[in-house]
Amino acid sequence: MTAPCPATMAEGSACHDRLWSIFARFQGDAAPAFHHPAASLSYADLHRAVLALLPVLAALPGQGGPRRPILIWGHKDIRYPVAYWACLLAGHALVPVEPETPPERIRQIIAACDPCALLIADAAGAGLDGFAVPGRLAVLSLPAPEAAPADPHLPRNGAVAPGDIAYIMFSSGTLGLPKGIQVTYANLVDFIDWLDPLFAATPPTGAVTGIIRHCFDVSLFELWTAWTRKLPITALDHATVADSTGYITRLRADRASLWVSTPSLVRLFLRNRRFCRDGLPDLTTFLFCGEPLTKPILRDLFQRFGPCRIINTYGPTECTVAVTATDITPQHLEAADEVPIGRARPGTQLSLAPDTAPGQPGELWIGGASVGAGYLGLPDKQAQAFPRPGLYRSGDLVRAGADGQWHFLGRIDREVKIQGLRIDLNEIEAHLRQQPGVDDAVVEPHVIHGEARALQTFVLGVQSEADLAALAATLARELPPHLVPRFWYGGFSEQLNLNSKLDRKQLAAAALTARLRHVHTSPGAARPTESLKEGAL
Repeated sequence: MTAPCPATMAEGSACHDRLWSIFARFQGDAAPAFHHPAASLSYADLHRAVLALLPVLAALPGQGGPRRPILIWGHKDIRYPVAYWACLLAGHALVPVEPETPPERIRQIIAACDPCALLIADAAGAGLDGFAVPGRLAVLSLPAPEAAPADPHLPRNGAVAPGDIAYIMFSSGTLGLPKGIQVTYANLVDFIDWLDPLFAATPPTGAVTGIIRHCFDVSLFELWTAWTRKLPITALDHATVADSTGYITRLRADRASLWVSTPSLVRLFLRNRRFCRDGLPDLTTFLFCGEPLTKPILRDLFQRFGPCRIINTYGPTECTVAVTATDITPQHLEAADEVPIGRARPGTQLSLAPDTAPGQPGELWIGGASVGAGYLGLPDKQAQAFPRPGLYRSGDLVRAGADGQWHFLGRIDREVKIQGLRIDLNEIEAHLRQQPGVDDAVVEPHVIHGEARALQTFVLGVQSEADLAALAATLARELPPHLVPRFWYGGFSEQLNLNSKLDRKQLAAAALTARLRHVHTSPGAARPTESLKEGAL
């Protein structure tokens, strides 16, 4: 295994060379790299298309100074891995943008990171030319990868340093000014090299699931596990997420051996009886990240798949996907404790905040090679979250077990995670309070069996269900889909607590007694409370 590149390394290209060495193995290999319902991509075609795109990136506006980021607009299209690899090899920080992202949100991201290009890596991309700025920001539609010419001879760019930014993820919980989380080439290579010991006991031999959206960094588990082993990725297009039977059929045909997702997503698939060992005989390993893994999910997986490996991981985007891992066994189902998140990965150090009382839970502080470069252009947030380079205050409440395993207890603020996406409830409330006709609003997670499945909001001042529907439509135009509450309530009796504030603890009763109700449906959004037939999610 190649040694990780130290984040403090000032010059050299060891991390960049590591990526080139992975990429070079794709040349001439006709094995499948990416299966999408509309088309498939071989490793040879991926290699050829990336090399054809690199000269295009070299000719982008403003290449005389420091390399500027590149937005990649798209979903689960075969063009996406081409754009991804080209940005990494060319030394441009890549910024994933999903098609559902509202135009205003894209403008905010552009203002925050000043990209030199927006690559349309999706066959459905249209209407994005308006983001172009002559001489400053190009908008380019990528051709189908199979149309790329034969591999040209192209010298490598050796000027990419380990501390350069490899990708920027914009936090899903940010409203107003987006919060760009920067991860370096050194961070990325450290994560990639962790995958070897992580999967040493059960090396994947068949396809890897492609469930996670590219704007969510858990997708790096899927991408790099596949790429470092030249395995196919079986992509799930979220436009067809209701067809669980169709995806299971494709996973079986591709002999999928590794499943990566949030617990919420696997819960949906467990509703389909075909999601079992008989239906997926090669699926032997499950890896979870993004939100707490629950015992009911574990119980179902062990019952459906018999002996299998279940890996639970934890980590913030600021620290390169995940910083802990542990194998979950049937014995964890009988333990009184919540499911553990594991021990620190190599090169990462975990500790409790210095002011934590002995023996008590506290805020998790993370140090080491996994800690990213921090927030783009937000010095106040940077100073608060990163007391010094290489150290991150997670904002998560944890405790260390007697066996050395860490346990996640929740957020110390009002951020929540739903299907792996981090959401700040306070910021959504502030946005609602700015809307005409709203006297006040409270946003809370919609909880089923102790787990947050969606968002619900309680609005004061609305006069009709049409008002609630109009508010939901307004937020859908202005915010990403995962920030728009699904369940809306109005016309209930408000109660105040002893501090003369709206009593949030009484809102569960308000959901039962509210006179006005609305259920918002967002394209591609999960429907956590609907009764679904066999074979649908």
